[in-house]
Order: sequence, then C-alpha cells, then structure tokens
Amino acid sequence: MGRCIVQVDRRKFKLGEVVYIMLTNVSDRTLYIGSWQVLDSSSRVVFTMEPPQALIPPSSSIMVTWFQVNNEGTQVKSGKYEVVWRPKDEDGNEYSCSTQIEVT
Repeated sequence: MGRCIVQVDRRKFKLGEVVYIMLTNVSDRTLYIGSWQVLDSSSRVVFTMEPPQALIPPSSSIMVTWFQVNNEGTQVKSGKYEVVWRPKDEDGNEYSCSTQIEVT
C-alpha cells in the first residue's frame, strides 16, 4: 500500500516567502507525483498544481516550491494553511498526505 510524507522547511513563513515542499515516498511501491494543493483554514482550495507525472521510487523524494500565491497568481493572506499531496500508485490508487503551515 502506498504511503507518503509531506514536509516543509519550517512551519512559519513570512508573507511572500518561498515555501519548499517535499514529498517522500515511504511505501514499497513506486508512486506517480499526482497533484498537490494548498487549502486555507476553511478547507477551501487556494492553489492547485498537477506537475508532469514522473515516478517516485520507494525511499525517494521530490521537492516543489510554492510562492504563496493563489490560482489567480495573487499573494495569499496571512493565516494557517494545509499542504495536501495526492500521489497515485501504478494501479491508479490515490493516497493523501499533508502538513500544516502558517503565513504571518
């Protein structure tokens, strides 16, 4: 069964700082990157990204950056956010892993 971990370089960010997000495949199966989203404190989608679908072998990671903008390219407001990543295994099963951050 596929499992993943999402990590950020720290938990609190100043408004406008780059957020480095890392997805690690901790399963024994290869996973496709899938998609990732940033949700606000009301669980509304603020930003969505579906990168090219490369494979992540077991015990491997991939890093992306979020520039604290919404889907329209506008700077998000201060607040708490959840980064949710949804990789898929080669059978099409989707998994979900997430972490919390705060923008001040």
